Amino acid sequence: MPNPLVLVHGYGSSGAAFSKWNAALQAAGRDVKDISIGNYVTLNNEVNVDDIAHGFDFRLREKGLAGKPFDAIVHSTGMLVMRSWLTASNTAQSRRGQLQHLVGLAPATFGSPLAAKGRSLLGRIFMGNKDPGPDFLDSGDLVLGNLELGSEYTWNLAHRDLINTPLYGPNNDTPYVFIFDGTSDYGTLAEIFLKAEQEGTDGVVRWSGVALNTRKITLNLGVPKGSIQSPDWGSTLLDIPLIPVPGLNHNQIMSEPPQELIDLVLKALQVNSKDDFEKFHQQDVANSELVQRAKVQLDKDQWQQFVVHAMDSRGDGITDYSVEIVAKGENDEVSLAKFEEDVHPYAADTSFRCFHVRLTGLKEKIGARKLFARIIASTGTKLVSYQGYGSGKEEASPEFGPVDLDLSDYDGTQPGKPSIFYPFTTTLIEIILNREPAPPVDIFTWLPEG
Repeated sequence: MPNPLVLVHGYGSSGAAFSKWNAALQAAGRDVKDISIGNYVTLNNEVNVDDIAHGFDFRLREKGLAGKPFDAIVHSTGMLVMRSWLTASNTAQSRRGQLQHLVGLAPATFGSPLAAKGRSLLGRIFMGNKDPGPDFLDSGDLVLGNLELGSEYTWNLAHRDLINTPLYGPNNDTPYVFIFDGTSDYGTLAEIFLKAEQEGTDGVVRWSGVALNTRKITLNLGVPKGSIQSPDWGSTLLDIPLIPVPGLNHNQIMSEPPQELIDLVLKALQVNSKDDFEKFHQQDVANSELVQRAKVQLDKDQWQQFVVHAMDSRGDGITDYSVEIVAKGENDEVSLAKFEEDVHPYAADTSFRCFHVRLTGLKEKIGARKLFARIIASTGTKLVSYQGYGSGKEEASPEFGPVDLDLSDYDGTQPGKPSIFYPFTTTLIEIILNREPAPPVDIFTWLPEG
């Protein structure tokens, strides 16, 4: 018997958005009694994603599904709701056994470039609540803050379920996760207003920001000689990639799903072992004409997302900094300008920033040169300075750097070594500097005796 199935929609939507999927599931033999379609509030400025996840848990218990296995299909923000529910305090281990299969349709795994626009006056007019009353024109300020690129919320959530203790995998003691996204955007009209936001996206979420095969690097310049720390990507990296679908934008994957996509989702919901999981990707996905057409398209337009957080050794954010990727040869230096062409500082805390990088042609530009991260930071006062390996400054100064940290082991050319560049993924980069009172300017002094 298949597990009960819950369907969770996205921001500004409703359960009705799943009408086509609901009909397709029933046509495939799913009992209507086993399909539960959620409906939740997003257009209220006092509600956040964690509130919605808590409400989801209440309704699960009300349906008698507490502690019982179920499957989920989520769209867009529904992915954040499900991950929040899964990682709620003291519950992650038990809940990951309860959630058996998780299918993400255009999931907002790391937010959306449109979230910041939704918080503006224009966003409230076009996207806000139109029902008369106290929530009129509310656009869901807290939910949009959670969804903003580079948000502290998605950074922390990724550490809870993807980095520190990965909660997903190919075995039946974790949820089997499958990520699908369309390779079309909203076309010419939207391009007039959202050109930069639409590149590398389905019109709402980035192709590089939907998958769960996330990586993290820590650049710790607060220790002698500096340190680059990263997990052993070869053995611990979650292999839960984007499965692209051609000809669909963010809404069409819900409203106009092709039968081949529906068939793949139905097969994904039948995976019950590591062998099944591998067979699904190596046979069902690899032999799908639909998916292969999309891969041909994306091979020509590869993107990656980097979320950077700069902080001092006390854990406080550094808001005035820059990070640049440069390639150094014996006699020349090339700045990889593409790394800085599309940068979004998180509005509530600019120590978090999201970089969207088109990888196409980038490796050719690097050539045989070595890769470096160039870091500059400032405290804004001579009383305190950022300190770290390579600063080369002994006098009191608010400025740190520029310091170049060697990333050549991560340039993708070393056998057996990971690459910092990996298409259609999100890489988290953590930068750590020491923050100290800066002599000879004394931040604390004694009054003369007497």
